[in-house]
Formats: sequence, C-alpha cells, structure tokens
Amino acid sequence: MGFSKTKQSLTEGPIFTRMALYVLPIMLTGILQLLYNMADHMVVGQFSGDTTALAAVGSTASLTNLIVNLFMGITAGAGVIVARNYGAKDYDTLSRAVHTSMLFALIGGIAFSLIGIGVSAPALELMGTKPEILEKATLYMRIICLGVPATAVYNFGATILRSVGDSKTPLYILSSSGLVNIVLNLFFVIVCGMSVDGVALATIISQYISAAIVVLILNKRKNTVYALSFKKLKIDKKLLALILRYGIPAGVQSSLFSISNVMITSAVNSFDTATVSGKTIAGNIDGLLYTALNSYLHAAMTFTAQNYGAGKPERIKRSLGSALLQVLIVGLSLSSILLIFGREFASLFIDAADPNKDAVISAVMGMLNVTVPMYFMCGVMETLSGTLRGLGYSLSPMVMSVGGICVLRIVWILTAFQLEPLHNIAGLYLCYPITWSATSLSLGITLLAIWPKVKSKLKGCL
Repeated sequence: MGFSKTKQSLTEGPIFTRMALYVLPIMLTGILQLLYNMADHMVVGQFSGDTTALAAVGSTASLTNLIVNLFMGITAGAGVIVARNYGAKDYDTLSRAVHTSMLFALIGGIAFSLIGIGVSAPALELMGTKPEILEKATLYMRIICLGVPATAVYNFGATILRSVGDSKTPLYILSSSGLVNIVLNLFFVIVCGMSVDGVALATIISQYISAAIVVLILNKRKNTVYALSFKKLKIDKKLLALILRYGIPAGVQSSLFSISNVMITSAVNSFDTATVSGKTIAGNIDGLLYTALNSYLHAAMTFTAQNYGAGKPERIKRSLGSALLQVLIVGLSLSSILLIFGREFASLFIDAADPNKDAVISAVMGMLNVTVPMYFMCGVMETLSGTLRGLGYSLSPMVMSVGGICVLRIVWILTAFQLEPLHNIAGLYLCYPITWSATSLSLGITLLAIWPKVKSKLKGCL
C-alpha cells in the first residue's frame, strides 16, 4: 500500500531501557492529566467561595468513571489489534483497524454521553449523595458527560499512537490542552464568579482541544502505516468485532473497579462532609501513584502484543519481568514521597480559613496511610492484566477482577466494615490492598497456566 513506518518496533533492542523510555511519557501524560484534574479541585476549593463545591465535585468521580471507563476500556481492544498487526507487519489490516477505531470512538462517545446525562441525577441520589450538594453534583456531572465524545476520540487516537511505539505525542497534546484547562479554570471561577459549572466547562473545552489535535496529527502523518484519512473512515465489521472481543472485557473490568468504588463512595457518604471532602483529596493524591503504575498496563500490553505478532515468546517473558521490576521500584519510591508529604499535599486543596481544614486533612491521611504503602501491588495487578490482554486473553483479567476486586470489596463492605473495630475510614480502605493482592495472585496463576499454550502456538508459527 505504499506505507512507511516512522516508529521503531518494540520487538527489537534492549527491553528494560526501551520499556522505561516508553513508559515515561505515558506516566507523565497520566500524571499531567491528574494534575489538571487536581487544578479543578484546587480552584473550586480555594477560590469559589463555596464550602460545598469540592465535595460536590468529588462525589461524582466514581459514577463518572463508571460510565467513562466502560467505553474507554474498549480502547484496549484497538490497541491490541494495532500493536499485533504492527509487530506482524500487516499494515493493510492495521490501517483498517485505525479507521474503524476512530469512527467507532465518535459514535460510541456520543451514545455514552447521552447515557451519562440521563442517569446522572437518579444515580447520584441512589448513591446517597448529600442533599446540600446534590444539585451541584448533578450539574457538574452533566457538563462533564458532554465531553465524553472528545475523551473517546482522544483516547482511541492516543492508543493508536502508543501501539506503534509513539508514547511521546500524547504527552505533548495533553500538555497543551491541560494548560488551557488551568487558565479557563481560573477565568471561569475567579473572573466570571462560577463554581462547579466553571471547572466542568474548562475541562470539556480542553478535552475537545485534545481530540482535535490528535485527529489532526493522525491525519497529517500521511506516509505512515497508521495515518488517518477522513475518506477511509469506515467500520470494518470483522475488525470491530475483534476489537470489541478484546475491548469489552477490558471495559467491563474497568467498570467493575468503578462499581466497587461507587459502593465505597456510598459508604464514605455515611460519614461527615469533612470525610467526603477528604476522600476527594485523597483520591487526587494517591491517584498520582495509581497513574504512574497504571502506565505499566499499557506498556505490558503493547510490548506483549507487538512481540506476539512477531512470534517472539521469550521476549514477552523478559518484557513482563522488566515491567514488574520497574513497578516495584516506582511504586515504593513514590509511596515514600506521598506518605512523607501527604499533609502538605492535602493542604493545597483547602482554603486556609476553612474551619474544617484539620478534620479534612486527618481524614485524608487516614486513607493514605492504609492504601499507599501497598500500592505497588496495584501495579503488579495492572501489569499482569496488561500482559494477558496483549496475549489476547481479555476475558481472564475481567473474571479475575469480578472476584478479586468487585465481589471481594462488596463482601468486605457488607461484612468486615460493619464490625465496630473496622467501622471507620481506615477499616473501609483496607479493602484496597487486600483486593489488589488477591487479584494479583489469581492473575499470576492464570498467566502461568496459559503460558505453555501460548509458547507452543508462537513456536508453531515460526
């Protein structure tokens, strides 16, 4: 087809170094995205003059993630297909997968946007959102849902770029749109006197900017194997079925995390407003750690899928080992920093004159002290999950997550958390390290069980 490829394949060269260089831009992209979300919370908490605004924004996080993650997880399916065909040098199929993915992202994003707007109010009520913040929380969520189509297009585009080894461009895109988000946050809240609606508007405007830039970049790279041509936008039914086959279990898996987090949010809502605000802040702080470690899911998936396409099983094993070692190093290093400076980070989100400041910070540290020391296990879980997805086993990680994350957390909330010694915020948050460890164990056993079959299949293709 006259294509040329401009990115170096991940099927050759030193693995540990290449993985570190590949992961770093993904990590920075995720952390930047989280920092921009933090800016929403900092601005609305510090400058809106509304003491309930932060709690209103934070109370929507689990529900919004539930809706968004179900669709965003499907990007994993697109990533596996693109990476495999890139490794196998089947550039015609790769091109058709790119165009199918991007058109599906737009159509699906619109559909999920409408669903989110429709369910926001009743779902927030069902979660036990406090009456004094319900109206603001509903407004914030509805505006955020308007940005789902842009989020979908950007994430599918970023996944395509990463699947061919380009993890830097999404970082550059997010850096630009994120700065716009911060400026608009300050403008809408400080200059225009807006509250939750201001930070929500700033967010979706920056999301549409990201989507426009990624589409433009894919379109301008006309001589590459993954170039986007508007004339070629068409749904290839067979490829879409394959993308959904790999992607839907990943989306369901992401949503299961969110379902359990919705229940945890509901449990947190039974405490006072200071604790609810503390959860919002703690989520921002430990989100830095999660984002860094979650980068290895994408790295493990891409390295595995490319080398699977190239028929190199030993390189897949070495990629997994490199990823797990880096997860341990990054996880323990960042955990130490967050625990040492946790109070200082928390104070950035709270107005110095807020009478509840000490109570909120105390709640934040109660949560962080339980989850952060064991957060590296979350990274182990994500790395094993990414490896299985890259091998084409998307259903297995989903099933493991149903039992290890969703079911086990629900059981914890309904049983152990109800006991008097554990009926506090620390007791509630114990479910996180317990479920990370249990799910990692089950994923590891699953990977060991299927590996002989994978190795035999790949050797048979040589």
